[in-house]
Amino acid sequence: MSQPDSTADSADTGTDSTFLRSIEFLTGEDPNLGSFLLVVGIVTCVFIALFQFTVPAPISHLLTGGVLFITVISAMFALLLDTLGYFDRETADTTPDVETDEPTDTTEPWIPDQPVDSLPPVIDFDDELRAFADLYDGDLPGQFDPFIEDYRRLKTNSRNRRTIASDLRADLNPIGAFFEEGTDGYEIYDEIGDRLFRYIRGGSNLTVGRAVFYDGDGDETAVEDLANGVGRVELAVENEGETTDIEVTVEFFDGDGTPVSSQTSPAGTVGSGASRTVVADVFVPPGTERATTTVRVTDPGKSVAAR
Repeated sequence: MSQPDSTADSADTGTDSTFLRSIEFLTGEDPNLGSFLLVVGIVTCVFIALFQFTVPAPISHLLTGGVLFITVISAMFALLLDTLGYFDRETADTTPDVETDEPTDTTEPWIPDQPVDSLPPVIDFDDELRAFADLYDGDLPGQFDPFIEDYRRLKTNSRNRRTIASDLRADLNPIGAFFEEGTDGYEIYDEIGDRLFRYIRGGSNLTVGRAVFYDGDGDETAVEDLANGVGRVELAVENEGETTDIEVTVEFFDGDGTPVSSQTSPAGTVGSGASRTVVADVFVPPGTERATTTVRVTDPGKSVAAR
């Protein structure tokens, strides 16, 4: 496994989180786009009135123009923050309206006391947090608090998951300082870091099994025995990421390893955390000695070859 702290991606991952948190002095905690724009509008009106009634023309007109320019810049800045998901960051941390008689499980503080969204397996870290808790006899150090807080937010907010995952990756760095490489704690930390990087980068989270070819009678056979005929290829696909559409590409080679042809077929949708068997009918061209099978998600370049 790679060591997350030693990669350049670590700095890139935490950049958005550090920037957004650094401007909280302007917007306050639990920011809201409507409230922010309302405050900007009120301040604009106050200053325009002040300049118009207390400063003679044409100076008052120049000052008013300056205020309006700053207002436009502030509105554009607010819209930029909104596209980055800043005004939704604390939504999941608010107290739910529906009361519950079930107390929060303080032994597992990463489990929210409100309804949670299903997480893709690649970013479901319940087992890893339990393993960390076992290392500390159930009393995790305070350095775990930011990670647990953002993980609870990840569980209760299906929007902007990659932004929240970036926050989690930044929160993970102080935890890594507790463990020496090669220890059980370091292995857990390294596993979480690798999976977060994989999810944040948006790459494929598919695991693909061995491709098996069948003839017209449904008997398993070698691909070279299907040359110049129609066969069927089957392979198992497991999706640890978000729900995605996939397609299967089979490429055929001759005895010298030269590509003969390839065929691509849509294979439908694989749900988050789901496994399914993908089936595709193929025509095996003459001279085929070998074939490779690749499963691709809808985004170009994110593919997994069958074993």
